Amino acid sequence: MNTMSNGPPPARRRPTSGTPSSGTGQRAPVRRSTAGVSAARPAKLVVIAGPSEGAEFPLSELEYTVGRASDNPICLQDTSVSRKHITLRKESAGWYVSDMKSGNGTLVNDEPVTDETLLANGDVITLGDSEMRYEDVANSTAKVQAPPSGPRPRPSTSGSRSSSAVPVRPGPGRARPQTSRASAAAEQTPEMQRKKMRMKLAGVGVVVVLLAGLGVARTRMQKQQEEQGRIEQEQRQYREQLGGLFQEAKNLVREGQWQQAKVKLMELQEQAPEYPGVADYLKAADKEIPNQGHLTAAQTAMTKGELASAQASLAKVGSDTQLYEQLKTARRALTDAADTRTKEANTLMATRQLESVQKAKAITDDVLATFPEHRDGKLINEEAVRIIADLTRPEPVKVTAAPKPWEPAVDRFRDGDMTGAVAILNTCLGKTPQCKQYMTQMTEFGNLYKKLEDLDAKGLTRLLALDKDITDGRGSKMARNAGTRAATTFYKSAAAAKASAQYTRAMELARRALQADPNHTGAANIVSDLRAKAKDLYMQAYSIKDSSPDEALPQFKDVVSMTPPDDELHGKAQGWVEKLSR
Repeated sequence: MNTMSNGPPPARRRPTSGTPSSGTGQRAPVRRSTAGVSAARPAKLVVIAGPSEGAEFPLSELEYTVGRASDNPICLQDTSVSRKHITLRKESAGWYVSDMKSGNGTLVNDEPVTDETLLANGDVITLGDSEMRYEDVANSTAKVQAPPSGPRPRPSTSGSRSSSAVPVRPGPGRARPQTSRASAAAEQTPEMQRKKMRMKLAGVGVVVVLLAGLGVARTRMQKQQEEQGRIEQEQRQYREQLGGLFQEAKNLVREGQWQQAKVKLMELQEQAPEYPGVADYLKAADKEIPNQGHLTAAQTAMTKGELASAQASLAKVGSDTQLYEQLKTARRALTDAADTRTKEANTLMATRQLESVQKAKAITDDVLATFPEHRDGKLINEEAVRIIADLTRPEPVKVTAAPKPWEPAVDRFRDGDMTGAVAILNTCLGKTPQCKQYMTQMTEFGNLYKKLEDLDAKGLTRLLALDKDITDGRGSKMARNAGTRAATTFYKSAAAAKASAQYTRAMELARRALQADPNHTGAANIVSDLRAKAKDLYMQAYSIKDSSPDEALPQFKDVVSMTPPDDELHGKAQGWVEKLSR
Protein backbone atom coordinates (compact mmCIF):
# COMPACT_ATOMS: atom_id res chain seq x y z
CA MET A 1 0.00 0.00 0.00
CA ASN A 2 1.15 3.56 -0.61
CA THR A 3 2.32 5.65 2.38
CA MET A 4 0.02 8.46 3.49
CA SER A 5 1.73 11.87 2.88
CA ASN A 6 -0.13 14.15 5.35
CA GLY A 7 0.70 13.46 8.96
CA PRO A 8 0.31 10.33 11.01
CA PRO A 9 -2.39 7.79 10.12
CA PRO A 10 -5.70 7.83 12.07
CA ALA A 11 -6.12 5.33 14.88
CA ARG A 12 -7.46 1.94 13.61
CA ARG A 13 -10.91 0.87 14.98
CA ARG A 14 -10.66 -2.33 16.89
CA PRO A 15 -12.38 -5.15 15.01
CA THR A 16 -15.49 -6.76 16.54
CA SER A 17 -14.79 -10.01 18.37
CA GLY A 18 -15.29 -13.05 16.16
CA THR A 19 -15.24 -11.05 12.91
CA PRO A 20 -11.70 -10.88 11.46
CA SER A 21 -10.65 -7.86 9.45
CA SER A 22 -8.77 -7.83 6.22
CA GLY A 23 -5.75 -5.76 5.53
CA THR A 24 -8.00 -2.99 4.22
CA GLY A 25 -10.18 -2.82 7.37
CA GLN A 26 -13.34 -4.40 5.65
CA ARG A 27 -15.40 -7.33 6.97
CA ALA A 28 -14.86 -10.77 5.45
CA PRO A 29 -17.76 -11.69 3.11
CA VAL A 30 -20.39 -14.13 4.43
CA ARG A 31 -21.61 -16.82 1.96
CA ARG A 32 -25.29 -17.88 2.02
CA SER A 33 -27.17 -20.70 0.27
CA THR A 34 -29.44 -19.48 -2.53
CA ALA A 35 -32.09 -22.10 -1.75
CA GLY A 36 -33.98 -19.94 0.74
CA VAL A 37 -33.81 -16.69 -1.17
CA SER A 38 -34.68 -17.94 -4.65
CA ALA A 39 -38.04 -17.13 -6.16
CA ALA A 40 -40.90 -19.13 -4.52
CA ARG A 41 -41.74 -22.22 -6.48
CA PRO A 42 -44.89 -24.44 -5.98
CA ALA A 43 -44.65 -27.96 -4.66
CA LYS A 44 -44.84 -30.73 -7.24
CA LEU A 45 -45.28 -34.48 -7.72
CA VAL A 46 -42.64 -36.40 -9.71
CA VAL A 47 -43.56 -39.89 -10.98
CA ILE A 48 -40.61 -42.15 -10.16
CA ALA A 49 -42.16 -45.54 -11.04
CA GLY A 50 -44.98 -46.83 -13.23
CA PRO A 51 -46.19 -46.24 -16.82
CA SER A 52 -45.98 -42.44 -16.36
CA GLU A 53 -42.43 -42.47 -14.92
CA GLY A 54 -40.68 -39.10 -15.36
CA ALA A 55 -43.85 -37.02 -15.47
CA GLU A 56 -44.03 -33.96 -13.21
CA PHE A 57 -47.19 -32.26 -11.89
CA PRO A 58 -46.83 -28.79 -10.25
CA LEU A 59 -49.30 -28.22 -7.38
CA SER A 60 -50.43 -24.66 -8.07
CA GLU A 61 -54.15 -25.09 -7.12
CA LEU A 62 -55.70 -25.76 -3.68
CA GLU A 63 -57.05 -29.28 -4.34
CA TYR A 64 -56.44 -32.12 -6.79
CA THR A 65 -57.81 -35.57 -7.49
CA VAL A 66 -55.43 -38.22 -8.81
CA GLY A 67 -56.57 -41.35 -10.63
CA ARG A 68 -56.85 -43.30 -13.88
CA ALA A 69 -59.89 -41.39 -15.22
CA SER A 70 -59.07 -38.71 -17.79
CA ASP A 71 -61.21 -36.10 -16.00
CA ASN A 72 -58.77 -36.02 -13.04
CA PRO A 73 -56.47 -32.96 -12.90
CA ILE A 74 -53.62 -35.46 -12.39
CA CYS A 75 -54.16 -38.55 -14.57
CA LEU A 76 -52.01 -41.71 -14.31
CA GLN A 77 -52.50 -44.18 -17.15
CA ASP A 78 -52.03 -47.22 -14.92
CA THR A 79 -54.62 -50.02 -14.72
CA SER A 80 -53.63 -50.69 -11.08
CA VAL A 81 -54.73 -47.14 -10.19
CA SER A 82 -58.44 -46.55 -9.44
CA ARG A 83 -60.49 -44.09 -11.48
CA LYS A 84 -60.54 -41.76 -8.45
CA HIS A 85 -57.62 -42.87 -6.25
CA ILE A 86 -56.47 -40.03 -3.93
CA THR A 87 -57.23 -36.41 -3.06
CA LEU A 88 -54.51 -33.75 -2.46
CA ARG A 89 -55.60 -30.72 -0.43
CA LYS A 90 -53.60 -27.58 0.45
CA GLU A 91 -53.86 -26.27 4.02
CA SER A 92 -51.79 -23.73 5.96
CA ALA A 93 -49.58 -26.53 7.33
CA GLY A 94 -48.89 -27.90 3.83
CA TRP A 95 -50.32 -30.52 1.45
CA TYR A 96 -52.53 -33.36 2.78
CA VAL A 97 -53.20 -36.66 1.00
CA SER A 98 -56.26 -38.91 1.56
CA ASP A 99 -57.39 -42.16 -0.06
CA MET A 100 -60.73 -42.16 -1.99
CA LYS A 101 -61.63 -45.78 -1.11
CA SER A 102 -59.45 -47.05 -3.95
CA GLY A 103 -59.20 -50.70 -4.89
CA ASN A 104 -55.47 -51.16 -4.16
CA GLY A 105 -55.16 -48.58 -1.38
CA THR A 106 -52.51 -45.85 -0.93
CA LEU A 107 -49.12 -45.87 0.83
CA VAL A 108 -46.93 -42.97 2.02
CA ASN A 109 -43.36 -44.16 2.63
CA ASP A 110 -44.71 -47.77 2.62
CA GLU A 111 -47.26 -46.94 5.36
CA PRO A 112 -51.01 -47.36 4.52
CA VAL A 113 -53.01 -44.13 4.35
CA THR A 114 -56.08 -44.61 6.56
CA ASP A 115 -56.72 -40.94 7.29
CA GLU A 116 -55.74 -37.58 5.84
CA THR A 117 -51.91 -37.39 6.04
CA LEU A 118 -49.62 -34.32 5.92
CA LEU A 119 -46.84 -34.70 3.34
CA ALA A 120 -43.21 -33.78 3.94
CA ASN A 121 -40.61 -32.92 1.30
CA GLY A 122 -39.34 -36.16 -0.27
CA ASP A 123 -42.26 -38.40 0.79
CA VAL A 124 -43.03 -41.23 -1.66
CA ILE A 125 -46.72 -41.88 -2.45
CA THR A 126 -47.54 -45.39 -3.81
CA LEU A 127 -50.72 -45.94 -5.93
CA GLY A 128 -50.86 -49.51 -7.23
CA ASP A 129 -47.77 -49.97 -9.45
CA SER A 130 -47.05 -46.22 -9.66
CA GLU A 131 -44.95 -44.15 -7.25
CA MET A 132 -44.74 -40.36 -6.93
CA ARG A 133 -42.26 -38.26 -4.92
CA TYR A 134 -43.55 -35.10 -3.22
CA GLU A 135 -41.13 -32.17 -3.58
CA ASP A 136 -41.59 -28.84 -1.80
CA VAL A 137 -38.27 -26.93 -2.35
CA ALA A 138 -39.74 -23.48 -1.65
CA ASN A 139 -40.56 -24.38 1.97
CA SER A 140 -37.11 -25.86 2.86
CA THR A 141 -34.93 -23.98 5.42
CA ALA A 142 -31.99 -21.69 4.14
CA LYS A 143 -28.55 -22.54 5.51
CA VAL A 144 -25.75 -19.95 6.22
CA GLN A 145 -22.18 -21.11 5.66
CA ALA A 146 -19.75 -20.61 8.54
CA PRO A 147 -16.76 -18.20 8.03
CA PRO A 148 -13.44 -19.80 7.15
CA SER A 149 -11.30 -20.98 10.09
CA GLY A 150 -7.66 -19.97 10.69
CA PRO A 151 -5.73 -17.16 12.33
CA ARG A 152 -7.15 -13.68 12.26
CA PRO A 153 -5.32 -11.60 9.62
CA ARG A 154 -3.21 -8.86 11.03
CA PRO A 155 -2.58 -5.46 9.47
CA SER A 156 0.58 -4.90 7.49
CA THR A 157 3.54 -3.07 9.19
CA SER A 158 5.06 -1.82 5.98
CA GLY A 159 5.14 1.86 5.10
CA SER A 160 4.71 4.74 7.52
CA ARG A 161 1.70 3.18 9.36
CA SER A 162 2.70 2.76 12.99
CA SER A 163 2.64 -0.73 14.39
CA SER A 164 1.37 0.69 17.67
CA ALA A 165 -2.10 0.99 16.05
CA VAL A 166 -2.67 -2.67 16.92
CA PRO A 167 -2.43 -3.48 20.60
CA VAL A 168 0.15 -6.10 21.48
CA ARG A 169 -0.66 -8.62 24.22
CA PRO A 170 2.12 -8.17 26.83
CA GLY A 171 4.23 -11.10 27.76
CA PRO A 172 4.57 -12.54 31.23
CA GLY A 173 6.03 -10.20 33.82
CA ARG A 174 5.46 -7.23 31.59
CA ALA A 175 3.09 -4.41 32.36
CA ARG A 176 0.07 -4.00 29.94
CA PRO A 177 0.43 -0.68 28.25
CA GLN A 178 -2.51 1.61 28.92
CA THR A 179 -4.66 2.15 25.87
CA SER A 180 -6.67 5.23 25.00
CA ARG A 181 -9.89 3.38 25.97
CA ALA A 182 -8.53 2.49 29.40
CA SER A 183 -7.39 6.01 29.99
CA ALA A 184 -10.81 7.26 28.93
CA ALA A 185 -12.47 4.93 31.44
CA ALA A 186 -10.21 6.18 34.15
CA GLU A 187 -11.27 9.69 33.40
CA GLN A 188 -15.10 8.93 33.69
CA THR A 189 -16.91 10.81 36.43
CA PRO A 190 -19.45 9.12 38.81
CA GLU A 191 -22.32 10.73 36.89
CA MET A 192 -21.13 9.16 33.67
CA GLN A 193 -20.78 5.81 35.37
CA ARG A 194 -24.39 6.04 36.72
CA LYS A 195 -25.66 6.93 33.25
CA LYS A 196 -23.83 3.97 31.81
CA MET A 197 -25.41 1.71 34.46
CA ARG A 198 -28.90 3.02 33.63
CA MET A 199 -28.30 2.24 29.97
CA LYS A 200 -27.26 -1.29 30.88
CA LEU A 201 -30.36 -1.72 33.04
CA ALA A 202 -32.53 -0.37 30.20
CA GLY A 203 -30.94 -2.90 27.88
CA VAL A 204 -31.70 -5.67 30.35
CA GLY A 205 -35.31 -4.47 30.54
CA VAL A 206 -35.60 -4.54 26.77
CA VAL A 207 -34.29 -8.10 26.76
CA VAL A 208 -36.85 -9.09 29.42
CA VAL A 209 -39.66 -7.46 27.42
CA LEU A 210 -38.50 -9.23 24.29
CA LEU A 211 -38.41 -12.56 26.09
CA ALA A 212 -41.91 -11.98 27.50
CA GLY A 213 -43.15 -11.02 24.04
CA LEU A 214 -41.58 -14.18 22.66
CA GLY A 215 -43.45 -16.25 25.25
CA VAL A 216 -46.74 -14.55 24.35
CA ALA A 217 -46.01 -15.13 20.67
CA ARG A 218 -45.33 -18.80 21.32
CA THR A 219 -48.58 -19.14 23.31
CA ARG A 220 -50.50 -17.42 20.56
CA MET A 221 -48.90 -19.65 17.92
CA GLN A 222 -49.81 -22.74 19.97
CA LYS A 223 -53.43 -21.57 20.21
CA GLN A 224 -53.49 -20.91 16.47
CA GLN A 225 -52.16 -24.40 15.82
CA GLU A 226 -54.78 -25.89 18.14
CA GLU A 227 -57.50 -23.87 16.38
CA GLN A 228 -56.18 -25.01 13.00
CA GLY A 229 -56.24 -28.62 14.21
CA ARG A 230 -59.82 -28.21 15.43
CA ILE A 231 -60.89 -26.72 12.09
CA GLU A 232 -59.20 -29.53 10.19
CA GLN A 233 -60.90 -32.11 12.43
CA GLU A 234 -64.30 -30.50 11.81
CA GLN A 235 -63.61 -30.44 8.08
CA ARG A 236 -62.63 -34.11 8.14
CA GLN A 237 -65.80 -35.03 10.05
CA TYR A 238 -67.84 -32.95 7.61
CA ARG A 239 -66.31 -34.79 4.64
CA GLU A 240 -67.00 -38.13 6.33
CA GLN A 241 -70.62 -37.07 6.90
CA LEU A 242 -70.99 -36.16 3.21
CA GLY A 243 -69.38 -39.46 2.20
CA GLY A 244 -71.80 -41.40 4.40
CA LEU A 245 -74.78 -39.58 2.89
CA PHE A 246 -73.51 -40.33 -0.61
CA GLN A 247 -73.08 -44.02 0.28
CA GLU A 248 -76.68 -44.19 1.58
CA ALA A 249 -77.91 -42.77 -1.72
CA LYS A 250 -75.87 -45.29 -3.72
CA ASN A 251 -77.22 -48.18 -1.60
CA LEU A 252 -80.78 -47.06 -2.38
CA VAL A 253 -79.87 -46.94 -6.08
CA ARG A 254 -78.64 -50.55 -5.93
CA GLU A 255 -82.03 -51.52 -4.45
CA GLY A 256 -83.84 -49.69 -7.28
CA GLN A 257 -85.34 -47.09 -4.90
CA TRP A 258 -84.55 -44.07 -7.06
CA GLN A 259 -87.12 -41.73 -5.49
CA GLN A 260 -85.64 -42.19 -2.01
CA ALA A 261 -82.11 -41.98 -3.42
CA LYS A 262 -82.89 -38.64 -5.07
CA VAL A 263 -83.94 -37.16 -1.72
CA LYS A 264 -80.52 -38.10 -0.29
CA LEU A 265 -78.69 -36.78 -3.36
CA MET A 266 -80.56 -33.45 -3.25
CA GLU A 267 -79.66 -33.10 0.42
CA LEU A 268 -76.00 -33.82 -0.41
CA GLN A 269 -75.97 -31.37 -3.31
CA GLU A 270 -77.47 -28.66 -1.11
CA GLN A 271 -74.65 -29.13 1.43
CA ALA A 272 -71.85 -29.60 -1.14
CA PRO A 273 -72.85 -28.39 -4.65
CA GLU A 274 -69.58 -29.58 -6.23
CA TYR A 275 -69.43 -33.01 -4.57
CA PRO A 276 -67.98 -35.46 -7.17
CA GLY A 277 -70.48 -37.83 -8.80
CA VAL A 278 -73.69 -36.33 -7.36
CA ALA A 279 -74.67 -34.55 -10.58
CA ASP A 280 -74.36 -37.80 -12.58
CA TYR A 281 -76.52 -39.71 -10.09
CA LEU A 282 -79.16 -36.96 -10.10
CA LYS A 283 -79.26 -37.07 -13.90
CA ALA A 284 -79.78 -40.84 -13.77
CA ALA A 285 -82.48 -40.40 -11.08
CA ASP A 286 -84.44 -38.00 -13.30
CA LYS A 287 -84.52 -40.77 -15.92
CA GLU A 288 -85.19 -43.75 -13.65
CA ILE A 289 -87.88 -42.27 -11.37
CA PRO A 290 -90.46 -42.16 -14.24
CA ASN A 291 -89.47 -45.74 -15.15
CA GLN A 292 -90.05 -46.76 -11.55
CA GLY A 293 -93.46 -45.08 -11.68
CA HIS A 294 -94.39 -47.04 -14.82
CA LEU A 295 -93.37 -50.32 -13.15
CA THR A 296 -95.48 -49.48 -10.10
CA ALA A 297 -98.47 -48.60 -12.29
CA ALA A 298 -98.07 -51.90 -14.15
CA GLN A 299 -98.04 -53.85 -10.88
CA THR A 300 -101.16 -52.04 -9.69
CA ALA A 301 -102.96 -52.78 -12.97
CA MET A 302 -102.04 -56.48 -12.77
CA THR A 303 -103.42 -56.61 -9.22
CA LYS A 304 -106.72 -55.27 -10.55
CA GLY A 305 -106.67 -57.78 -13.44
CA GLU A 306 -106.24 -55.01 -16.06
CA LEU A 307 -103.63 -56.71 -18.21
CA ALA A 308 -103.75 -54.37 -21.22
CA SER A 309 -103.22 -51.36 -18.96
CA ALA A 310 -100.25 -53.10 -17.31
CA GLN A 311 -98.77 -53.85 -20.74
CA ALA A 312 -99.12 -50.19 -21.74
CA SER A 313 -97.28 -49.06 -18.59
CA LEU A 314 -94.43 -51.52 -19.18
CA ALA A 315 -94.09 -50.29 -22.77
CA LYS A 316 -93.30 -46.80 -21.41
CA VAL A 317 -90.20 -48.02 -19.54
CA GLY A 318 -87.06 -46.93 -21.41
CA SER A 319 -84.98 -49.61 -23.10
CA ASP A 320 -81.77 -48.29 -21.49
CA THR A 321 -83.16 -48.39 -17.95
CA GLN A 322 -81.07 -49.65 -15.06
CA LEU A 323 -84.21 -51.31 -13.67
CA TYR A 324 -83.98 -54.10 -16.25
CA GLU A 325 -84.28 -56.85 -13.61
CA GLN A 326 -87.54 -55.38 -12.25
CA LEU A 327 -88.76 -54.93 -15.84
CA LYS A 328 -88.00 -58.55 -16.68
CA THR A 329 -89.80 -59.73 -13.52
CA ALA A 330 -92.85 -57.59 -14.34
CA ARG A 331 -93.08 -58.98 -17.89
CA ARG A 332 -92.90 -62.53 -16.60
CA ALA A 333 -95.62 -61.75 -14.04
CA LEU A 334 -97.80 -60.32 -16.81
CA THR A 335 -97.52 -63.55 -18.80
CA ASP A 336 -98.48 -65.60 -15.74
CA ALA A 337 -101.41 -63.28 -15.05
CA ALA A 338 -102.71 -63.78 -18.61
CA ASP A 339 -102.70 -67.57 -18.14
CA THR A 340 -104.48 -67.26 -14.78
CA ARG A 341 -107.15 -64.95 -16.18
CA THR A 342 -107.74 -67.33 -19.09
CA LYS A 343 -108.43 -70.18 -16.67
CA GLU A 344 -110.91 -67.96 -14.81
CA ALA A 345 -112.70 -67.27 -18.10
CA ASN A 346 -112.84 -70.97 -18.91
CA THR A 347 -114.49 -71.68 -15.53
CA LEU A 348 -117.13 -68.99 -16.18
CA MET A 349 -117.87 -70.46 -19.62
CA ALA A 350 -118.86 -73.80 -18.10
CA THR A 351 -122.02 -72.30 -16.56
CA ARG A 352 -123.46 -71.31 -19.97
CA GLN A 353 -125.18 -68.40 -18.28
CA LEU A 354 -125.29 -65.16 -20.26
CA GLU A 355 -123.78 -63.00 -17.51
CA SER A 356 -120.96 -65.45 -16.84
CA VAL A 357 -120.20 -65.88 -20.54
CA GLN A 358 -120.10 -62.11 -21.00
CA LYS A 359 -117.59 -61.85 -18.15
CA ALA A 360 -115.49 -64.58 -19.75
CA LYS A 361 -115.50 -62.67 -23.03
CA ALA A 362 -114.42 -59.43 -21.30
CA ILE A 363 -111.53 -61.26 -19.63
CA THR A 364 -110.33 -62.85 -22.86
CA ASP A 365 -110.72 -59.52 -24.67
CA ASP A 366 -108.24 -58.07 -22.17
CA VAL A 367 -105.90 -61.06 -22.54
CA LEU A 368 -105.91 -60.81 -26.34
CA ALA A 369 -105.34 -57.04 -26.19
CA THR A 370 -102.19 -57.82 -24.19
CA PHE A 371 -101.09 -60.99 -26.03
CA PRO A 372 -102.88 -61.17 -29.43
CA GLU A 373 -101.55 -64.69 -30.11
CA HIS A 374 -102.64 -66.27 -26.81
CA ARG A 375 -104.01 -69.63 -28.03
CA ASP A 376 -106.39 -70.52 -25.17
CA GLY A 377 -107.57 -66.94 -24.97
CA LYS A 378 -108.56 -67.05 -28.65
CA LEU A 379 -110.50 -70.30 -28.31
CA ILE A 380 -112.46 -69.16 -25.25
CA ASN A 381 -113.17 -65.76 -26.76
CA GLU A 382 -114.54 -67.25 -29.99
CA GLU A 383 -116.76 -69.69 -28.08
CA ALA A 384 -118.01 -66.86 -25.83
CA VAL A 385 -118.98 -64.81 -28.88
CA ARG A 386 -120.95 -67.73 -30.30
CA ILE A 387 -122.77 -68.52 -27.05
CA ILE A 388 -123.66 -64.86 -26.44
CA ALA A 389 -125.10 -64.69 -29.95
CA ASP A 390 -127.23 -67.77 -29.27
CA LEU A 391 -128.45 -66.54 -25.89
CA THR A 392 -129.29 -63.06 -27.10
CA ARG A 393 -130.87 -64.03 -30.41
CA PRO A 394 -134.42 -62.57 -30.46
CA GLU A 395 -137.25 -65.06 -30.59
CA PRO A 396 -139.28 -65.03 -33.77
CA VAL A 397 -142.42 -62.94 -33.61
CA LYS A 398 -145.43 -65.16 -33.27
CA VAL A 399 -148.80 -64.24 -34.68
CA THR A 400 -151.21 -64.06 -31.82
CA ALA A 401 -154.01 -66.48 -32.49
CA ALA A 402 -157.25 -66.88 -30.70
CA PRO A 403 -156.84 -68.43 -27.27
CA LYS A 404 -157.09 -72.18 -27.37
CA PRO A 405 -159.27 -73.84 -24.73
CA TRP A 406 -156.39 -75.82 -23.21
CA GLU A 407 -153.96 -72.86 -22.90
CA PRO A 408 -155.48 -71.56 -19.64
CA ALA A 409 -154.99 -75.05 -18.23
CA VAL A 410 -151.31 -75.01 -19.28
CA ASP A 411 -150.82 -71.61 -17.62
CA ARG A 412 -152.35 -72.94 -14.38
CA PHE A 413 -150.05 -75.98 -14.61
CA ARG A 414 -146.94 -73.77 -15.04
CA ASP A 415 -147.94 -71.83 -11.91
CA GLY A 416 -148.13 -75.12 -9.99
CA ASP A 417 -151.96 -75.21 -9.79
CA MET A 418 -152.58 -78.79 -10.86
CA THR A 419 -156.19 -78.85 -9.57
CA GLY A 420 -157.16 -75.71 -11.49
CA ALA A 421 -155.52 -77.01 -14.66
CA VAL A 422 -157.43 -80.32 -14.49
CA ALA A 423 -160.72 -78.51 -13.87
CA ILE A 424 -160.26 -76.39 -17.03
CA LEU A 425 -159.40 -79.46 -19.11
CA ASN A 426 -162.56 -81.23 -17.91
CA THR A 427 -164.66 -78.48 -19.47
CA CYS A 428 -163.12 -78.93 -22.91
CA LEU A 429 -162.61 -82.69 -23.09
CA GLY A 430 -165.47 -83.09 -25.54
CA LYS A 431 -164.52 -80.11 -27.69
CA THR A 432 -160.99 -80.90 -28.85
CA PRO A 433 -158.60 -83.88 -28.68
CA GLN A 434 -155.80 -81.66 -27.38
CA CYS A 435 -157.65 -81.21 -24.10
CA LYS A 436 -157.82 -84.95 -23.70
CA GLN A 437 -154.08 -85.29 -24.53
CA TYR A 438 -153.14 -82.65 -21.93
CA MET A 439 -155.37 -84.34 -19.40
CA THR A 440 -153.55 -87.64 -19.94
CA GLN A 441 -150.10 -86.02 -19.63
CA MET A 442 -151.00 -84.01 -16.54
CA THR A 443 -152.50 -87.08 -14.87
CA GLU A 444 -149.27 -89.07 -15.46
CA PHE A 445 -147.17 -86.09 -14.29
CA GLY A 446 -149.22 -85.78 -11.09
CA ASN A 447 -148.83 -89.47 -10.28
CA LEU A 448 -145.02 -89.29 -10.73
CA TYR A 449 -144.71 -86.02 -8.83
CA LYS A 450 -146.39 -87.56 -5.79
CA LYS A 451 -143.54 -90.14 -5.70
CA LEU A 452 -140.76 -87.57 -6.38
CA GLU A 453 -138.59 -88.60 -3.43
CA ASP A 454 -138.62 -92.24 -4.56
CA LEU A 455 -138.07 -91.78 -8.28
CA ASP A 456 -134.96 -93.15 -9.91
CA ALA A 457 -133.12 -91.57 -12.80
CA LYS A 458 -135.51 -93.05 -15.32
CA GLY A 459 -138.61 -91.80 -13.44
CA LEU A 460 -137.09 -88.34 -13.05
CA THR A 461 -136.27 -88.23 -16.73
CA ARG A 462 -139.86 -89.09 -17.61
CA LEU A 463 -141.22 -86.50 -15.17
CA LEU A 464 -139.10 -83.76 -16.72
CA ALA A 465 -140.02 -84.86 -20.24
CA LEU A 466 -143.74 -84.61 -19.39
CA ASP A 467 -143.24 -81.16 -17.94
CA LYS A 468 -141.41 -80.06 -21.08
CA ASP A 469 -144.19 -81.45 -23.34
CA ILE A 470 -147.00 -79.85 -21.34
CA THR A 471 -145.35 -76.40 -21.09
CA ASP A 472 -143.83 -76.49 -24.57
CA GLY A 473 -140.35 -76.33 -23.02
CA ARG A 474 -141.07 -73.35 -20.78
CA GLY A 475 -141.07 -75.39 -17.55
CA SER A 476 -143.25 -75.27 -14.48
CA LYS A 477 -142.67 -74.50 -10.83
CA MET A 478 -143.16 -78.15 -9.98
CA ALA A 479 -140.42 -79.16 -12.42
CA ARG A 480 -137.84 -77.06 -10.55
CA ASN A 481 -137.85 -79.36 -7.53
CA ALA A 482 -137.77 -82.35 -9.84
CA GLY A 483 -134.93 -80.80 -11.82
CA THR A 484 -132.83 -80.21 -8.71
CA ARG A 485 -133.26 -83.80 -7.61
CA ALA A 486 -132.66 -85.13 -11.12
CA ALA A 487 -129.52 -83.02 -11.50
CA THR A 488 -128.14 -84.41 -8.25
CA THR A 489 -128.86 -87.96 -9.34
CA PHE A 490 -127.32 -87.46 -12.80
CA TYR A 491 -124.28 -85.72 -11.29
CA LYS A 492 -123.51 -88.65 -9.00
CA SER A 493 -123.70 -91.04 -11.92
CA ALA A 494 -121.55 -88.72 -14.06
CA ALA A 495 -118.91 -88.46 -11.35
CA ALA A 496 -118.79 -92.25 -11.03
CA ALA A 497 -118.47 -92.65 -14.80
CA LYS A 498 -115.66 -90.09 -14.91
CA ALA A 499 -113.80 -91.85 -12.10
CA SER A 500 -113.95 -95.11 -14.05
CA ALA A 501 -112.71 -93.36 -17.23
CA GLN A 502 -116.09 -93.74 -18.99
CA TYR A 503 -115.75 -90.25 -20.39
CA THR A 504 -118.53 -90.49 -22.99
CA ARG A 505 -121.13 -91.61 -20.43
CA ALA A 506 -119.84 -89.08 -17.89
CA MET A 507 -120.29 -86.25 -20.41
CA GLU A 508 -123.83 -87.40 -21.28
CA LEU A 509 -124.91 -87.62 -17.62
CA ALA A 510 -123.33 -84.26 -16.77
CA ARG A 511 -125.20 -82.63 -19.64
CA ARG A 512 -128.46 -84.17 -18.47
CA ALA A 513 -127.74 -82.81 -14.98
CA LEU A 514 -127.27 -79.33 -16.45
CA GLN A 515 -130.46 -79.70 -18.46
CA ALA A 516 -132.30 -80.52 -15.24
CA ASP A 517 -130.56 -77.73 -13.27
CA PRO A 518 -128.48 -75.29 -15.36
CA ASN A 519 -126.94 -73.87 -12.16
CA HIS A 520 -125.53 -77.17 -10.92
CA THR A 521 -121.83 -76.36 -10.25
CA GLY A 522 -120.59 -79.94 -9.97
CA ALA A 523 -122.04 -80.93 -13.33
CA ALA A 524 -120.58 -77.77 -14.92
CA ASN A 525 -117.12 -78.66 -13.57
CA ILE A 526 -117.35 -82.18 -15.00
CA VAL A 527 -118.26 -80.76 -18.41
CA SER A 528 -115.33 -78.33 -18.25
CA ASP A 529 -112.89 -81.06 -17.22
CA LEU A 530 -114.10 -83.44 -19.90
CA ARG A 531 -113.79 -80.75 -22.57
CA ALA A 532 -110.19 -80.30 -21.57
CA LYS A 533 -109.82 -84.08 -21.60
CA ALA A 534 -111.40 -84.16 -25.06
CA LYS A 535 -108.80 -81.65 -26.28
CA ASP A 536 -105.98 -83.80 -24.90
CA LEU A 537 -107.52 -86.93 -26.38
CA TYR A 538 -107.93 -85.22 -29.73
CA MET A 539 -104.27 -84.12 -29.77
CA GLN A 540 -103.15 -87.63 -28.82
CA ALA A 541 -105.24 -89.20 -31.57
CA TYR A 542 -104.08 -86.59 -34.05
CA SER A 543 -100.42 -87.38 -33.28
CA ILE A 544 -100.84 -91.12 -34.05
CA LYS A 545 -103.41 -90.94 -36.86
CA ASP A 546 -100.75 -91.63 -39.52
CA SER A 547 -98.65 -94.20 -37.67
CA SER A 548 -101.50 -96.01 -35.83
CA PRO A 549 -104.84 -95.16 -37.44
CA ASP A 550 -106.58 -98.12 -35.76
CA GLU A 551 -105.73 -96.72 -32.33
CA ALA A 552 -106.54 -93.15 -33.31
CA LEU A 553 -110.04 -93.98 -34.66
CA PRO A 554 -111.69 -94.95 -31.32
CA GLN A 555 -110.11 -91.94 -29.66
CA PHE A 556 -111.57 -89.61 -32.30
CA LYS A 557 -114.95 -91.31 -31.72
CA ASP A 558 -114.66 -90.64 -27.98
CA VAL A 559 -113.97 -86.98 -28.73
CA VAL A 560 -117.11 -86.85 -30.88
CA SER A 561 -119.22 -88.32 -28.08
CA MET A 562 -117.65 -86.11 -25.44
CA THR A 563 -118.32 -82.83 -27.26
CA PRO A 564 -121.55 -81.16 -28.38
CA PRO A 565 -122.23 -80.93 -32.14
CA ASP A 566 -121.55 -77.18 -32.17
CA ASP A 567 -118.11 -77.63 -30.61
CA GLU A 568 -115.08 -77.05 -32.87
CA LEU A 569 -113.39 -80.26 -31.74
CA HIS A 570 -116.57 -82.20 -32.42
CA GLY A 571 -116.49 -81.26 -36.09
CA LYS A 572 -112.75 -81.93 -36.46
CA ALA A 573 -112.95 -85.29 -34.71
CA GLN A 574 -116.00 -86.27 -36.79
CA GLY A 575 -114.04 -85.49 -39.93
CA TRP A 576 -111.16 -87.77 -38.93
CA VAL A 577 -113.60 -90.53 -37.96
CA GLU A 578 -115.01 -90.43 -41.47
CA LYS A 579 -111.53 -90.40 -43.08
CA LEU A 580 -110.14 -93.24 -40.98
CA SER A 581 -113.28 -95.35 -41.40
CA ARG A 582 -112.93 -95.51 -45.20
